[in-house]
Amino acid sequence: MEAAEICPLNRRALNELLAVRDAAAPDRNDKRRRKVKRWPFPGTVELWVPDEFGLDHYSLATSLDLSLDGVGIQCDDELPRGLELDIALHEPEVSFHGRAIVRHCTEIEGEFLVGLQFVFNVK
Repeated sequence: MEAAEICPLNRRALNELLAVRDAAAPDRNDKRRRKVKRWPFPGTVELWVPDEFGLDHYSLATSLDLSLDGVGIQCDDELPRGLELDIALHEPEVSFHGRAIVRHCTEIEGEFLVGLQFVFNVK
């Protein structure tokens, strides 16, 4: 994938990106409780957060880690659990655009750690 490429968020494209990063990463024995492996992925995340009137509000966040199922982010605003929103993930190799659902949001020292689960179109 080229750096300037903007791709729809899908499992195949994510798998390609993660495979490249995994090949370059040192082997680590991860015995945490996670069912899906996560990779540290610092980068910019754009969020379009809908309000109660259906209007989207633009916000920036920072990605912390990435998996095939979702992304952990750090942001300034609290996001309600269950909220579905548009996102764009920007990494050096590629940018993705798609949708995600807020699965958790925890305030820590004035910032919010948020878990987003990707929404993939089923075809």
